[in-house]
Amino acid sequence: MKKIFFLLLGSSLFSLLSFGQLDTILALQEVEISAEKIRKQPVGTQIEKWKTSDLAALPAQNIGELMSAETGTFIKSYGSGSLATSSIRGGSAGHTLVLWNGFSLQSPILGLLDLSLLPLNSVEEITLQKGGNSAIWGSGAIGGIISMNSQPSFGMYRSLDVKSTIGSFGNYNQEVKIGYGELRVYGVTKMFYQQGKNNFKYFIAPNFPKRQQTNAEVSQQNILQDIYWKIDKKNNLVFHFWQQFSDRNIPPTNVQTRSLARQKDRSSRLMMDWKNVNETYVLQGKAGFFKEHLDYYDDETGLISLSDFSTLTTEFNGQKFWKDKHKLHGAITHSITTANNDGYLESPIENRSAIQVSYFFQHNNYKFQTSVRQELIDGKLVPIVPSIGFDYSLFSWLKFQGKVSRNYRVPTLNDRFWNGGGNENLKPESGWSEEATLSSPFKIGKSNFEFSLTGFNRNIDNWILWAPAPGQPSWSAFNISEVWSRGLEPRFSFFYKNKKEEKSLAIKVDVGYDFIKSTNEVAMELPRREVGEQIIYVPLHQAFGRATLSWKNMGLSYQHGFTGQARGQYGKLDAYQVGNVRMQYSADWKKCKSTVFFNINNLWNVNYIVVERRPMPGTHFQIGIKFSFNNYLNICET
Repeated sequence: MKKIFFLLLGSSLFSLLSFGQLDTILALQEVEISAEKIRKQPVGTQIEKWKTSDLAALPAQNIGELMSAETGTFIKSYGSGSLATSSIRGGSAGHTLVLWNGFSLQSPILGLLDLSLLPLNSVEEITLQKGGNSAIWGSGAIGGIISMNSQPSFGMYRSLDVKSTIGSFGNYNQEVKIGYGELRVYGVTKMFYQQGKNNFKYFIAPNFPKRQQTNAEVSQQNILQDIYWKIDKKNNLVFHFWQQFSDRNIPPTNVQTRSLARQKDRSSRLMMDWKNVNETYVLQGKAGFFKEHLDYYDDETGLISLSDFSTLTTEFNGQKFWKDKHKLHGAITHSITTANNDGYLESPIENRSAIQVSYFFQHNNYKFQTSVRQELIDGKLVPIVPSIGFDYSLFSWLKFQGKVSRNYRVPTLNDRFWNGGGNENLKPESGWSEEATLSSPFKIGKSNFEFSLTGFNRNIDNWILWAPAPGQPSWSAFNISEVWSRGLEPRFSFFYKNKKEEKSLAIKVDVGYDFIKSTNEVAMELPRREVGEQIIYVPLHQAFGRATLSWKNMGLSYQHGFTGQARGQYGKLDAYQVGNVRMQYSADWKKCKSTVFFNINNLWNVNYIVVERRPMPGTHFQIGIKFSFNNYLNICET
């Protein structure tokens, strides 16, 4: 793998350095491509967005760390370098849909995605949308959507970004990003390499000596290639390729003496995207092929579990414009998935087809959007899912948003076909969700303020859980639970800049609090659940804050998070608070820019766990340097 990594690095550098200059450069008329605007900017809900420049100033390395530090998303982390899944607004890990350029990355076998496997440098934009959106994106979009999007930078352009980080517990990261292009063609190569021992020490109990984490080594490599081609003024063609390798040892829990378990993840993802852009409409055709392996080995018990799946997805969508007031979007999607697993008697094949339509209307200070989706899975119709949302600006300083939607999640392949426990008669999890937001942005002098308050409510029926079958010792999947989630999400932000210059004094503060009551509404014996009891791994209270100070070439930021008490499988998990500090200094030299940074994670050396029996590291450090070269010709001669 390392040979492949450095071979691609060398070839990309050669392309960068040997890029020929054109004798005659023709300026093309710019056309704004907005085929997915209705999808990416749904009406009636709040969206958080991070661009490349935002991500570069954060201590996070992957999507899981970003969501944990910067949002109210509860990340169920099994420890440094280990599995990380999300719970948004009291939902399960399978209720967060993760998209890569508009296609789902969820495993059809497990129905979830490990967020620690998604490095931040893999895309140019990341967005988080909380709340249900199944009417647009389909199964799994119940709690929220994390969207990873690549973006081009056309022009006579060459760039090189290299970032190296070393940290505590033998951790090392290397990132390389190379961009090369002209007015018609742009390509970017991204590479990421990570390794770590994660051999930190932790307390088992207050009166016991520290124990050192063992069998926690991790190694991960990512190679991404994006190619953008402007065929002519109306047609664009895009290719995306993503190859990923991950090898992780699985450490023992704090009640085990040792572990010899390990896991290998392999994935290959290929996408092609064509767009035809006109003044009043946009047409788009997409196709993607994903192939993934997940292999588990335990040398101590002799257990070996091998699984893989491949998914081919095609989509055709179009968007029609009427002046600036009306937009109509429609999409037809089909996917076919084949899977192999030691736990299946036969390899299942799943076919999904869907039709989706959205209508958008805007007039003065009012926006309205309605969407509907009908999906067919293996010949069975999923109930139609509609949604309605609106934005209304009462005044320049007061905005009101609201949304009502029906959402669903279909059973995973394991839920349906696992030998001895699968249930092919399972119904999709489904229910209604409502949310409303009141926001107030205002300005005083050079200071910008914004306060918002969001309230939400969601009821999900046919919640899938594994439980003992009647009269049988084995466990099976059943639609046996109903969950009611409701809560409040207040947010406050402040930004001050004393001058318009880029390197002037700037202060930014973001604060948020989440109150989430997510309760089981059906009594069960095994697993034991009481009516009105908070579901496991959903804290009732969660708060976060971040303060950033930048002046000239220097930057300082402090992030603090509070996670309240939660229920685990075997008992209660204590509340905890964690603080992180980042310091950085940047220097410019001609067309080059270098940044040196130093991160202190878990500044207060808190002893805590997120998942039962899985310890988290105490205070640890990261130091790194980023070098950027940018050669961009803005003025073109004809």
